[in-house]
Amino acid sequence: MIWTYKQYFAEEIAKHIDLALADILLLIEIPPENIPGDLAFPCFQLAKQAKTNPNVVAQQLADKFSSSFFETFSVVGGYVNAHIKKKDFINAFFTGVTRSTLNVKRKEKILIEYMSANPNKPLHIWQARNVCVGDSVRRIYEHLGYTPTTCDYGDDSGVNIGYNIVWHLYYDIPVTTDKKFDHYCGEIYEKMRWLEEDPVFVKRLTETLLKIEDDSDPEINKLHQKYTQDCTHEQMVSCWRMGAYFDLVAWETHILHLKFFASAMDILKEKWFVKYADDGDAKWCRILDLSSLPAYAKEEKQYQIMIKSDGLATYVGKDIALAMWKLGYMDKDFGYEQSREDPRGIRMYTTSTDTSKWTKHDFGNYDEAVTVIDYRQIPPQQIVASVLQLLGHVHGEKKYLPLGYGIVFLTPKTLLNMKFKLSEEEKLEKRLPFASRKWRTVTIDDMLDMLHKKAYMETKERNPERDDAWLDKVAEAMAISALRFFLIRGDIMKDIVFDLDEVMDMQGETWAYILYTWARMQSIIDGAGTLDMSKVNYSLLQEEDEFSLIKKMSSLEETILKAKEDLAPHHIAKYCFDLAQLANSYYAHTKILVDDDMMKIARIALLQKVLKTLQEAMNLIGMIFVERM
Repeated sequence: MIWTYKQYFAEEIAKHIDLALADILLLIEIPPENIPGDLAFPCFQLAKQAKTNPNVVAQQLADKFSSSFFETFSVVGGYVNAHIKKKDFINAFFTGVTRSTLNVKRKEKILIEYMSANPNKPLHIWQARNVCVGDSVRRIYEHLGYTPTTCDYGDDSGVNIGYNIVWHLYYDIPVTTDKKFDHYCGEIYEKMRWLEEDPVFVKRLTETLLKIEDDSDPEINKLHQKYTQDCTHEQMVSCWRMGAYFDLVAWETHILHLKFFASAMDILKEKWFVKYADDGDAKWCRILDLSSLPAYAKEEKQYQIMIKSDGLATYVGKDIALAMWKLGYMDKDFGYEQSREDPRGIRMYTTSTDTSKWTKHDFGNYDEAVTVIDYRQIPPQQIVASVLQLLGHVHGEKKYLPLGYGIVFLTPKTLLNMKFKLSEEEKLEKRLPFASRKWRTVTIDDMLDMLHKKAYMETKERNPERDDAWLDKVAEAMAISALRFFLIRGDIMKDIVFDLDEVMDMQGETWAYILYTWARMQSIIDGAGTLDMSKVNYSLLQEEDEFSLIKKMSSLEETILKAKEDLAPHHIAKYCFDLAQLANSYYAHTKILVDDDMMKIARIALLQKVLKTLQEAMNLIGMIFVERM
């Protein structure tokens, strides 16, 4: 609701200066806690144009302003600060009588592609960050009234999956196992990496990859399909445990088999953007000429390989074809067939080459396509966007939006707790990267199990009277909340260091602080006994701490909109922590259960509203609230 008051303030400002309302809104700020006022408008640019002091311009504007929504307008350091009418603001907030941009049915089609891991091993906690980011973006879009399609890009045609298929084809390793299949695949992949310098293996790998790409060997095709589908399903199981779901799996091989890549290449060849290189580093490759784009004018390398000298399509080449499908720039579509049900009972879809199983669906031709990727993959994605530009596709209405996230490192202590062996030098490091050759990849499953076990023991110690079923439920909620909050609590573009003890820490900017605040507020509400909440008088909430809490709750709408515009779910995580801090400070310094029944009812109503708002925000990033820890 604070966004609504920003609009009121902007409308008043627009009456007196020659600036568009949208530009004014961008300039309005929330002043720091130690500065009087609720909203602030800077006058420095206006003062520069008028060649006078900012305070003079601010005072001139403040003297002109008059609004039924604000008590006064004051001048502080070159800003005009607006002071909201508290009583009206509080009543409007609790009664819901405000303009809102939320909960409006949106017609735009949105695609969010995330997870998109190689279907040959279990997901690790670095990929868990991808899942947390992608699913949180999905939740934010849904909250704003969109109906996004969530898609896993099944990366089933590259070298990594080839390792596993070759192992089963030539090294007498069974496909069936009693283990969780993605973990079994990971064990095979680890062993195969040691053969990558063997010329016999390399030859077999190249031949197998070509057969996968051109769909020329029925035996390999059958093995490949079952293998990748079963592994992806088990990866999905790990995502489902975290509360992340998908509508569609789009297989990379189908971009080749259904001639998407060939069509994209034909279009680019017709316009002379794709050429054959007969010398240089890209000799015997098909390359994409980027020299006509200003962004590459000063680059030493002004091309991108589309087809390598061995005949294999590159990742970027296939991504270009997929991007054209995403935004409706290709005159063809996938075939779709229904797949497995997720735990919600919703049937997923998968792309398919089996025409007998095809069913109609309106996938494709999206207005916005968000792709969640490791930030090191942003440059290739910029090439994809550049190709769309070369082809003359305007991004005014259609948007191709790569969303990068930082690397997850591990502390030596965490790795030792997970029973990994480290050298003496490694033990002294502050952080260690993943190392697939050493199979130093902590999986989502293993990490959640470890967090669950730790949460279970701590919860049991605090609640010895509770049964195992309750303890398990609470521990699972705590484990999921701990992992999800930790992975997106800071700027998602920055690298983070994952430490098991820090994830479960009850102090500082952690999930535990938020859930503890939730549980403490619930305890206070329960302690109030039976109250007639129909008699609540919100005008009694006049303490500064109370108004600060209400203003913070009212800013959730703006925070959600900012998270969507910036594709930055960490804004929501910070909001949860900030609201929890304010609530903690409030009930620590203000007595809630007073003798005055009307005041008690008003303050209990305030805490109930905080709980509802906090729960709404927590849900946007996949945290699970518990009433008791």
